[in-house]
Amino acid sequence: MTKQDEKLRIRRRLQEQAVNMASHSRWQDAIKVNSQIIEIEEDADAYNRLGKAYFEVGKLNDAHDAYQNTLRLNPSNGIARKNVVRLETLLARASTATMPDRTTRQMVDLRLFITEIGRTTVTTLIDVAKTPSVDAIVTGEKVDLQLSGRNIIVYDTDGNVIGRLEPRLAHRLSELMAGGNLYASAVASTNSQHVRILIRETYQDPSQRGRVSFPGRFSEGLPRDYIPATSLDLDEYDEDLLEEESIEEPEDMEEENFNSDEEDLGLDAIEQDINDDDDMNEE
Repeated sequence: MTKQDEKLRIRRRLQEQAVNMASHSRWQDAIKVNSQIIEIEEDADAYNRLGKAYFEVGKLNDAHDAYQNTLRLNPSNGIARKNVVRLETLLARASTATMPDRTTRQMVDLRLFITEIGRTTVTTLIDVAKTPSVDAIVTGEKVDLQLSGRNIIVYDTDGNVIGRLEPRLAHRLSELMAGGNLYASAVASTNSQHVRILIRETYQDPSQRGRVSFPGRFSEGLPRDYIPATSLDLDEYDEDLLEEESIEEPEDMEEENFNSDEEDLGLDAIEQDINDDDDMNEE
């Protein structure tokens, strides 16, 4: 075996370790391993993984430097460009270059939201909090829905308020939840303008039999041909909620109309923003 072959073998082994550590949220270990990869040979993918790990432990300056190194090697890298902009915004807001420790965040496999019409929806939150905790949320992160009168407040798993559901959807779900229905939810997309979440009915109480959770064009799920390798893939995708062809409703579906801008939105396309970056499955 030549020295070059040995070098490639070691890098492949370290890359596998880096992916595994990220998938298990072992961010400090991921920092060490990706740094070792870079010591062997500078690599844009490793710098992206390093930036992700630094971000997860709240080291924003180090994360920014890592993504800048990606752009030095590959100026068109979509992941790095997106995260540099995000980090520069966060650093400009923060009095110190730290963020809440989100190592305890819970990730959801968004394939769980692929379901039949009427049980899944995607919606844009209103009254989104302008807090570091909201700045730190990522695609695929589990969120919780809590009733507050006829409002439904959305929290992260640390109990921080993210925002609330728009009134028509909140009114409907508050009745169904009060009646015993259960729902799971996760972040579908987030940027400086909005936070969108996916909501899925996971249990229908017998008292709610025959009632559809999300009638009409509120009934939307992820495209069935989108199968990510892991839930962590989705952190580095641009989730474009595009116009969707009209969905034919089943005959037994309630004739209710939610007149909001969400009616024209669907998850028809989740565009990969990492070019040929096969090593970013842990992001």
